[in-house]
Amino acid sequence: MPTITPVLGDITQQEVDAVVNAANNGMRGGGGVDGAIHRAGGPAVLDDCVQRFPDGLATGDAGWTTAGDLPARWVIHTVGPSFRAGERDRGLLESCYRRALEVADELGARTVAFPLISAGSYGWPRRDAALTAAYTVAGTRTDVTDVRLVAFDDDTLTDLRGATIQQTPLRILQAVRVLHRRGQQHARVMASIAPTGMHLRIQVSAQGSDTPTVKYTTGSETSFLDTEVTAATSPAEVADLLENAEPALTRRVSDPDYARWYDGMLSTVERNRALPVARGEHFDSRPGWQIGDERYPHPPEPA
Repeated sequence: MPTITPVLGDITQQEVDAVVNAANNGMRGGGGVDGAIHRAGGPAVLDDCVQRFPDGLATGDAGWTTAGDLPARWVIHTVGPSFRAGERDRGLLESCYRRALEVADELGARTVAFPLISAGSYGWPRRDAALTAAYTVAGTRTDVTDVRLVAFDDDTLTDLRGATIQQTPLRILQAVRVLHRRGQQHARVMASIAPTGMHLRIQVSAQGSDTPTVKYTTGSETSFLDTEVTAATSPAEVADLLENAEPALTRRVSDPDYARWYDGMLSTVERNRALPVARGEHFDSRPGWQIGDERYPHPPEPA
């Protein structure tokens, strides 16, 4: 999994193997990022587009051309969905990132810079676009080692940083699923809002144990158990950290009801791109855990 780094800057100035262009279906240049890349890359980019894409490119697909005068070696073109035109299937936006990374792998590119696809003139809500970018890149198997998410202004950078930091608590939640699959189904998670309302707390404990709970807060950003945990950290690596920090979590305990509940809860988190909230000072927990716009049932009682 690649390292994901949000940066403020100009997509045309990124010194990487490949820059990603938010193109249109016609593949003959346009406005925004598309126009900027064609201007900076020079006529060689358009000439290659004409040669390689005589019929244009479908929404959600990707392909490559030379980078011309850009500092990159290649331009990977992808066509995002136009939210303003009614193309609101998030799967198409996810496909842009996955297909671009697949093309990067075909080229042998190891460093790739993305703009925030569809968030400009195509009108995709910026925060959701940022979450889609971070979650999709983090969940795509690829040989790319470094991904830059390039923001063109401070507000976009803030959204990209927030989306990227979410990968740390997500990896912790996914690590508990790994423990369950290892047979340690007494591993429990509690997610609560801090009294300030600014941060989410994730606590991992061994059900029935008197040993301390392992804790994380989003205020710590990517730091967990004195280790940097990012999108590039595998859930199995985080599971190992948990076992080393809390030996009680290494015991093999069967609780299939809780494991099934947890798997469904985590799938809802991954689908909604929203961290779970189980309790908080001003949170009504009676209907269940809050995950984005959904309520998920409370966990079953311990076996």
